[in-house]
Amino acid sequence: MPLYRLVKHLLPLLLLTACATVPAPPIDYRPGAVMSTLSSAVSLSIHAAQSGSMGGSGYLLFRRPDELHLVVLSPFGTTMMEAFALGDRMTLIYPSRSTAYVGRFDELPDKGGLQGWRLMRWVMDADPGKDGQPINGTVERTGTLGCSEKVTYENGLITAKESARGDLVRYSKYAVVNGVPVAAQLDLRNERDDRIRITLDEPEVNTPLDDAVFVPHLDGLTVLPLSALKGL
Repeated sequence: MPLYRLVKHLLPLLLLTACATVPAPPIDYRPGAVMSTLSSAVSLSIHAAQSGSMGGSGYLLFRRPDELHLVVLSPFGTTMMEAFALGDRMTLIYPSRSTAYVGRFDELPDKGGLQGWRLMRWVMDADPGKDGQPINGTVERTGTLGCSEKVTYENGLITAKESARGDLVRYSKYAVVNGVPVAAQLDLRNERDDRIRITLDEPEVNTPLDDAVFVPHLDGLTVLPLSALKGL
């Protein structure tokens, strides 16, 4: 599979189990806790509806409200792909081809699974209930990005979100990091049934991140518009 196909899967995997599961016990976190920054090693388990399955590893950096840097590594530790997001713009870099694709999210081609990238900021928005209140059940609301969504809470923590267009993300394996509850496993699926599981490994929360880590380096690269991407 060409390396560029890995991008397409960057947001969505949903594995529904047929057997009943025992709810996890409540965790003790700081009321009103909010994740301002996140840095973590990640592993990826990917299934694209039209191009098969694969896995990978790398690391993720995030800073509220909308800065993100994802690196996907080869088994030999070299960089296969980098993704940068800031506001409504994103940059995808493929070092092996000395090529970068730059533009707005709405310039992503509709085919080839590329629309999964628009989910990045939505997935990261998973703060607990306000003031740490033990909310339980599903509510409809307008999210921070201005879109309608259904959100399911358990003991004040978000366990699932579904967008009006059918995108779904499930949050599990919560742990408290620096007083903030963090879901170590994210299972995502978009409306085209592209799926991905992202697992965080030893995440760090609310530690300072240098501005430079969110700035793509384009020197020496051929820069093309996002619309030029043919697939992931």
